[in-house]
Amino acid sequence: MIKDSVYAGGAIQTLLQEEEIEGVQLALDLNVSPQLVSHMKNDRRKMQKDIAQQSLQVYDNPIYAMEIIHEFSGGYTSPVLNGKAIDDHRLAVEQFAFMEVEEAVETLKRINFIKPPDETTKDEQERIAQAIDEIIDAEAGLSYLKAILAKEYNISLKERMKKRHPVWKARGWIQ
Repeated sequence: MIKDSVYAGGAIQTLLQEEEIEGVQLALDLNVSPQLVSHMKNDRRKMQKDIAQQSLQVYDNPIYAMEIIHEFSGGYTSPVLNGKAIDDHRLAVEQFAFMEVEEAVETLKRINFIKPPDETTKDEQERIAQAIDEIIDAEAGLSYLKAILAKEYNISLKERMKKRHPVWKARGWIQ
């Protein structure tokens, strides 16, 4: 479920900083008042879904996009990994993502999915839940790596995704 509105102060602050713009410029770009931008930036007002959609059309900023999509999805997508234990350097993020993917693969190798779901034991269910956790961690690491690489090398994620759709269609992955 996509939320109709969210507090997006952190995401807006990220966007202003990353794009090196002021709130007045953001207001002009999104066709809203500077006061509304200020209120949203300081979490005094929620950002509405239509404003978020407009902001994603206007700005091609992968870190902001990750933040805003995470908020509007209610936490269904990966957040920006910005904790104390994460180094933002692309090599560190690459190593982190690689380690998380390896952990997920190793966990999956230890699970047998041949048995139908309704025939699994509680212990097997727990191992499957742990595998899902590892996949989520790997996905978060890869998503953040994708955003960091796109940002640092000035590559549009929107354009890359558009170019992948015909490939996926040709492979029969999507319709």
